Amino acid sequence: MLKKLTVLIEHHVDTEDDMLILNAFRQNDIKHVCQAIRDVKTEDVVYQHVTLRFGSRGEQSVYRFELSEGMRFALDLYSLYLALRQSRFQIDTFHPSLLNHIVVPIDANALLWRKGHEALHQMLALDKRAFRFVIPSLQIQVPEKSHPQLVSLVARIRAHAGALWFDISIPCQQLEFIRKHLPDRVKLAISLDSKTDRHALLPVVRFLRTHKMPWVAGRVASQGELSQYRLLGATHYFGYFSDIPVSMSFKPLTVQELLGLEPEFTE
Repeated sequence: MLKKLTVLIEHHVDTEDDMLILNAFRQNDIKHVCQAIRDVKTEDVVYQHVTLRFGSRGEQSVYRFELSEGMRFALDLYSLYLALRQSRFQIDTFHPSLLNHIVVPIDANALLWRKGHEALHQMLALDKRAFRFVIPSLQIQVPEKSHPQLVSLVARIRAHAGALWFDISIPCQQLEFIRKHLPDRVKLAISLDSKTDRHALLPVVRFLRTHKMPWVAGRVASQGELSQYRLLGATHYFGYFSDIPVSMSFKPLTVQELLGLEPEFTE
């Protein structure tokens, strides 16, 4: 699986930044950083949030660069694969009571892409049990013509993943889709520093309250900001002031582990 994803990344280099990312990938410098998602009331760790970073301290997000669409999609698939590997590591290492679900943001368009559809099929065939501890947090900004395929994707993720989250930004144009396909949780990443953003957040918060939908506040910058999110109704949060992201690294699966499990990958 890793070999197939490597081929995808190598075949989608169209910009200078794509090449920069490819070189970092070849040097094994692109990894997940993992950050605890905590309950806003108890401070207990409930989930683990993972994102792709690179740099000596994992300080740079790969998505801050001017990447081509193909490269972004390929990286999203690689991120999902790493989440699956982390899930398997947890299952094999920890007591069941210590397992956390792993939340991985991913552009729904990457999974609607033909190669993404095939890659998801492979990952499910590779380790269905581990996928049960993965929570895809779908970014659902897809063309309206692709909504039927998105509905099918949502159903597939519900059937196989630990839960279904939607990862939304402000202003949100997808409230009607969210209403029709209520996720288990919504994740919001927004700063309260901007007056414009605060005003744009309020109708989304009212919508979430109306539909009794739990939501996660992301990138919380301070205890004061957390208090505001708590008052607004957030059930969970993650942020730099409470937990420093930790770089994760796993060895690829062996040939023996993959034998008989990995279907052919169509280029």
